[in-house]
Amino acid sequence: MPRLNFTGRRRISKNHVTISVTGIGGIETFSAELELGSYGFPDSAAVIIEAFRQLELVRFEFGTVGNLTPPASCRLSEFGTLAGLRFRIKVVSTEEPRGQLLAVVDRITPRNAEQQSLSRVPLLAVRAQDLGREVWRLDFADEPMLLVNPRLVAKKQLVQSVEFQSLVLPEILRSILNRILLVEQIRIPDDSDEWTSRWLKFAESMPGVGTVPDIPDPDSDLDWIDSAISSFCRWRSVDQQFSGFWNAKSVPEESTG
Repeated sequence: MPRLNFTGRRRISKNHVTISVTGIGGIETFSAELELGSYGFPDSAAVIIEAFRQLELVRFEFGTVGNLTPPASCRLSEFGTLAGLRFRIKVVSTEEPRGQLLAVVDRITPRNAEQQSLSRVPLLAVRAQDLGREVWRLDFADEPMLLVNPRLVAKKQLVQSVEFQSLVLPEILRSILNRILLVEQIRIPDDSDEWTSRWLKFAESMPGVGTVPDIPDPDSDLDWIDSAISSFCRWRSVDQQFSGFWNAKSVPEESTG
C-alpha cells in the first residue's frame, strides 16, 4: 500500500534536479538544472533553492515554474568551506492559499562533490612566483595557472580582493576561453578531467550561455566568449563590486574652507 501524504505536498524526484558547484579564484557558485514540467505545478508557483549545512542556510529565488530565472548571484561564500553542503528545492504557491508548500526535494548532493569533495578545490590554481615588477601573470605552460608576485602581495589577499575579482577575473576567463577555442581549437567538453573540458563546462553552466558553437568560426566563437563573460559578470555582480570600492575611494574630502 503506498504511503499517504496527508498534506498534499508532492516530492520532486532527484533525477529531475542537478546542482553543480564550481569555484574560480576562490569564489564558489552553483548552478541548477530543474525539470518540473511533468508535475503539473501552476506556472506562477515560486521556485526556491536553499543551500544549507547544519544550522547554516542561504535561500535563492529562482523565479517561477513557468519562468525559471537564476538570481544575479549564486555565490556560496557565506559557507567558508563547502564540505558537507547540501541543497533543497521548494515549489511554493503564489496564489491562494498563498505560501503553501506544493513540493520539495531535500538533501541534494551537488554534482562533482565526489571528485572535488567540495573542499574549495579551485578551478584556477594560484601559485606564488617572483615576477619582477609584474604583480600577476596567467601562465599556460601546462593548464592555466595564476602566478602572483609574493614580493608585492600575498596570493590569497590578491585573489580575494574586490578589486581583483571585478577588474581582473573577467579578463582571465576571457583569456582562457580564447586559448581553448582559438589557439587549442578545442570546442567539445568531454567527461575527462582535462583543464579544457573543465573550463568549457564552467562557461556552459552559466545562465544564458548555452553550448559552444558546433562549427569553428572566429566571429561566432568570439560572440560566445563575450556571452560567457557577460553572464559571468552578471552572476557575480561584478558591476556592484566595482561600484562599491570605486565610489568609496572616490568620495571627495569635505571642504575645510
